Amino acid sequence: MLALASFTSSGLVVGTAKVQNTRLTSPMMATITDTLSTIEGPDRYWEDLGPLQNPMKEESDFKEFDTFSTFLGACAANGVDLNAPGITVLAPPNKACAEFTSTGSELTKAVCEYHILPSVISSDSLSSSDLTTVEGSTITYRRMFRKHFLDNAFTAAMASPPRTSYKGDVKADNGVIHFLNEVIYPGWVESGTEETRA
Repeated sequence: MLALASFTSSGLVVGTAKVQNTRLTSPMMATITDTLSTIEGPDRYWEDLGPLQNPMKEESDFKEFDTFSTFLGACAANGVDLNAPGITVLAPPNKACAEFTSTGSELTKAVCEYHILPSVISSDSLSSSDLTTVEGSTITYRRMFRKHFLDNAFTAAMASPPRTSYKGDVKADNGVIHFLNEVIYPGWVESGTEETRA
């Protein structure tokens, strides 16, 4: 029989060690708002602007990580709650928001709410889940090119430089986050179709 030695404040004790079965509570991470405020967003590369730099950069050279400050600011300004329990947030980074607003579109309350699903949905369950948003419209799901497409955007797609990766299944205390490569919006219809959505 194996005897273990342990030290206490009163000296050396020889005998069988007691093992306590204690259950640890789940660690607190952060809310979706806090996570999006601090997380490194999609990786960005110099792409076609690389050769124009001084000194010159390769197109596949890392430039920076994007952030989600524009989307977070729009949600805050429109009173959209990203801290509700049990939600999925489809988060467009600053580059996607800039491209969206450059067309004259705005990150309105309806657009921000369209990026929130009222249940926790993993990227593997997007095809079989109800994608009705907090705004009230339903997102169209398609699987193409080995990617999950939500309306016109894709998510949970990892790539090699110079292509940017968009993470999925980023856990937060109150739900899950999937990065999007574009802003999605209510009323989107696939190009070339006459189909409309409620």
